[in-house]
Order: sequence, then structure tokens, then C-alpha cells
Amino acid sequence: MDKKELSKAIEILRKRYNVKIRREKPFEILVHGILSTRTKDTTTFPAQKRLLRAAGTPYKLALMKDKEIEKLIYPVGFYKTKAKLLKRSCAMLIDDFGGKVPSDKKDLMKLPGVGHKVAALVLVWAFGLPYIPVDTHVNRVSKRWGVVGEREKPERTEEILESMLPDRLKIIANHTLVMFGRDICKPVRPMCYRCPVYSYCAYKKKEYYRRIESGKLL
Repeated sequence: MDKKELSKAIEILRKRYNVKIRREKPFEILVHGILSTRTKDTTTFPAQKRLLRAAGTPYKLALMKDKEIEKLIYPVGFYKTKAKLLKRSCAMLIDDFGGKVPSDKKDLMKLPGVGHKVAALVLVWAFGLPYIPVDTHVNRVSKRWGVVGEREKPERTEEILESMLPDRLKIIANHTLVMFGRDICKPVRPMCYRCPVYSYCAYKKKEYYRRIESGKLL
């Protein structure tokens, strides 16, 4: 899939899922990002709400005890580790950034618990900047489309996607591909017969799944 085809595919899916990016508070997105690592949204969002209800600013969260944070965010994955990361990140926000979440990727990645994906999430959802967070859905779809190699890591997938897409599509790429990955391009038994961008896809097994899912393969 070349640049033109990639942009076209994103545009098609954007319209299908009516993707729009709404601006959220930077600290809320940062907390969500740290909590979301290896945790499903159905677990992350309730934990995020409980924590922010108790401590909605870096200053308040930094004063909480680890056990208090752990209790509020459980059962997110690695909740004990994430409680410590949240406290350390808040301390750094206070000491180095005046209590505000930075809008620079390098600065964001200095915060404990913040890697490429979380930094990009904050930049897109909090500041409306053209970055592409790469999670398991985005990485999987990118590989099936032939945009990146089968062994590429998320960080490299992010670089390649950002080099191929214009800014106006970068900002909606993650949300678009996540919805597509959950709805059609699933990890197991992708629903290729329903795919609106089938003709652009380089997935070697797409014909097999198109036929088997539509009942044409016994």
C-alpha cells in the first residue's frame, strides 16, 4: 500500500465510522494513557474516573499514598506499578513543568510510564497535534495492509505511518484504525467479506477469510 492508497483507505474508514477528535484535558489523557497499558478500555475508564474524582490535579495525586491510588485503580493491569508511576509523573510535572502537562513529545516521554504510544495519545487528544498512537489494532492493520513489515515494532510503525500520511489524517488515524480493527479487521477471523478497503489490502489470507466468512468455502 503506497501513500495515496493509505490516505484513501483512512478517508474511507473515517467516513464509515464518522470519526471526530474532541479535545480533552491534558492531565486526564495522561492518566488514562498510563493506566491503559496492557489494560482494556472497559477496565481503564472506570479506574480513571475513580482516580480523577479523588485527585483531579497533579498536586492532589502527588499527595496520595500508594495504597490509596492502588485501591482506586484496581483492577487495571500492574496496578501497583502504575500507582508508583502516576505519583512519580505528577512529582515531575510539578517540579519540571509547573504542574502542567507538556505539549512536546520529548518532554512527555521523560515522564515515568510514558512511552511513544502514551505521548502520542496526549498530543492528539489533549492538544490536537498530528501524531499517531500505535496500539495493537493500529499495528495489526498496518501489517495486514502491507504498510509495514510483519516484524515491525509499534515505534517503527508509528514512524512509517507518520511519514506517509498528511497532518489532517494523522490526527484521526489511531481512532479510525482502532474502530476498524475492532469491527472488521479483528485479530482472529477478520471479516474480510465486509471490508470497505478490501481492494487496497495486501493481507495474504484476505481471499480465504472473504470466502470462508461469506459461506463460499467449505
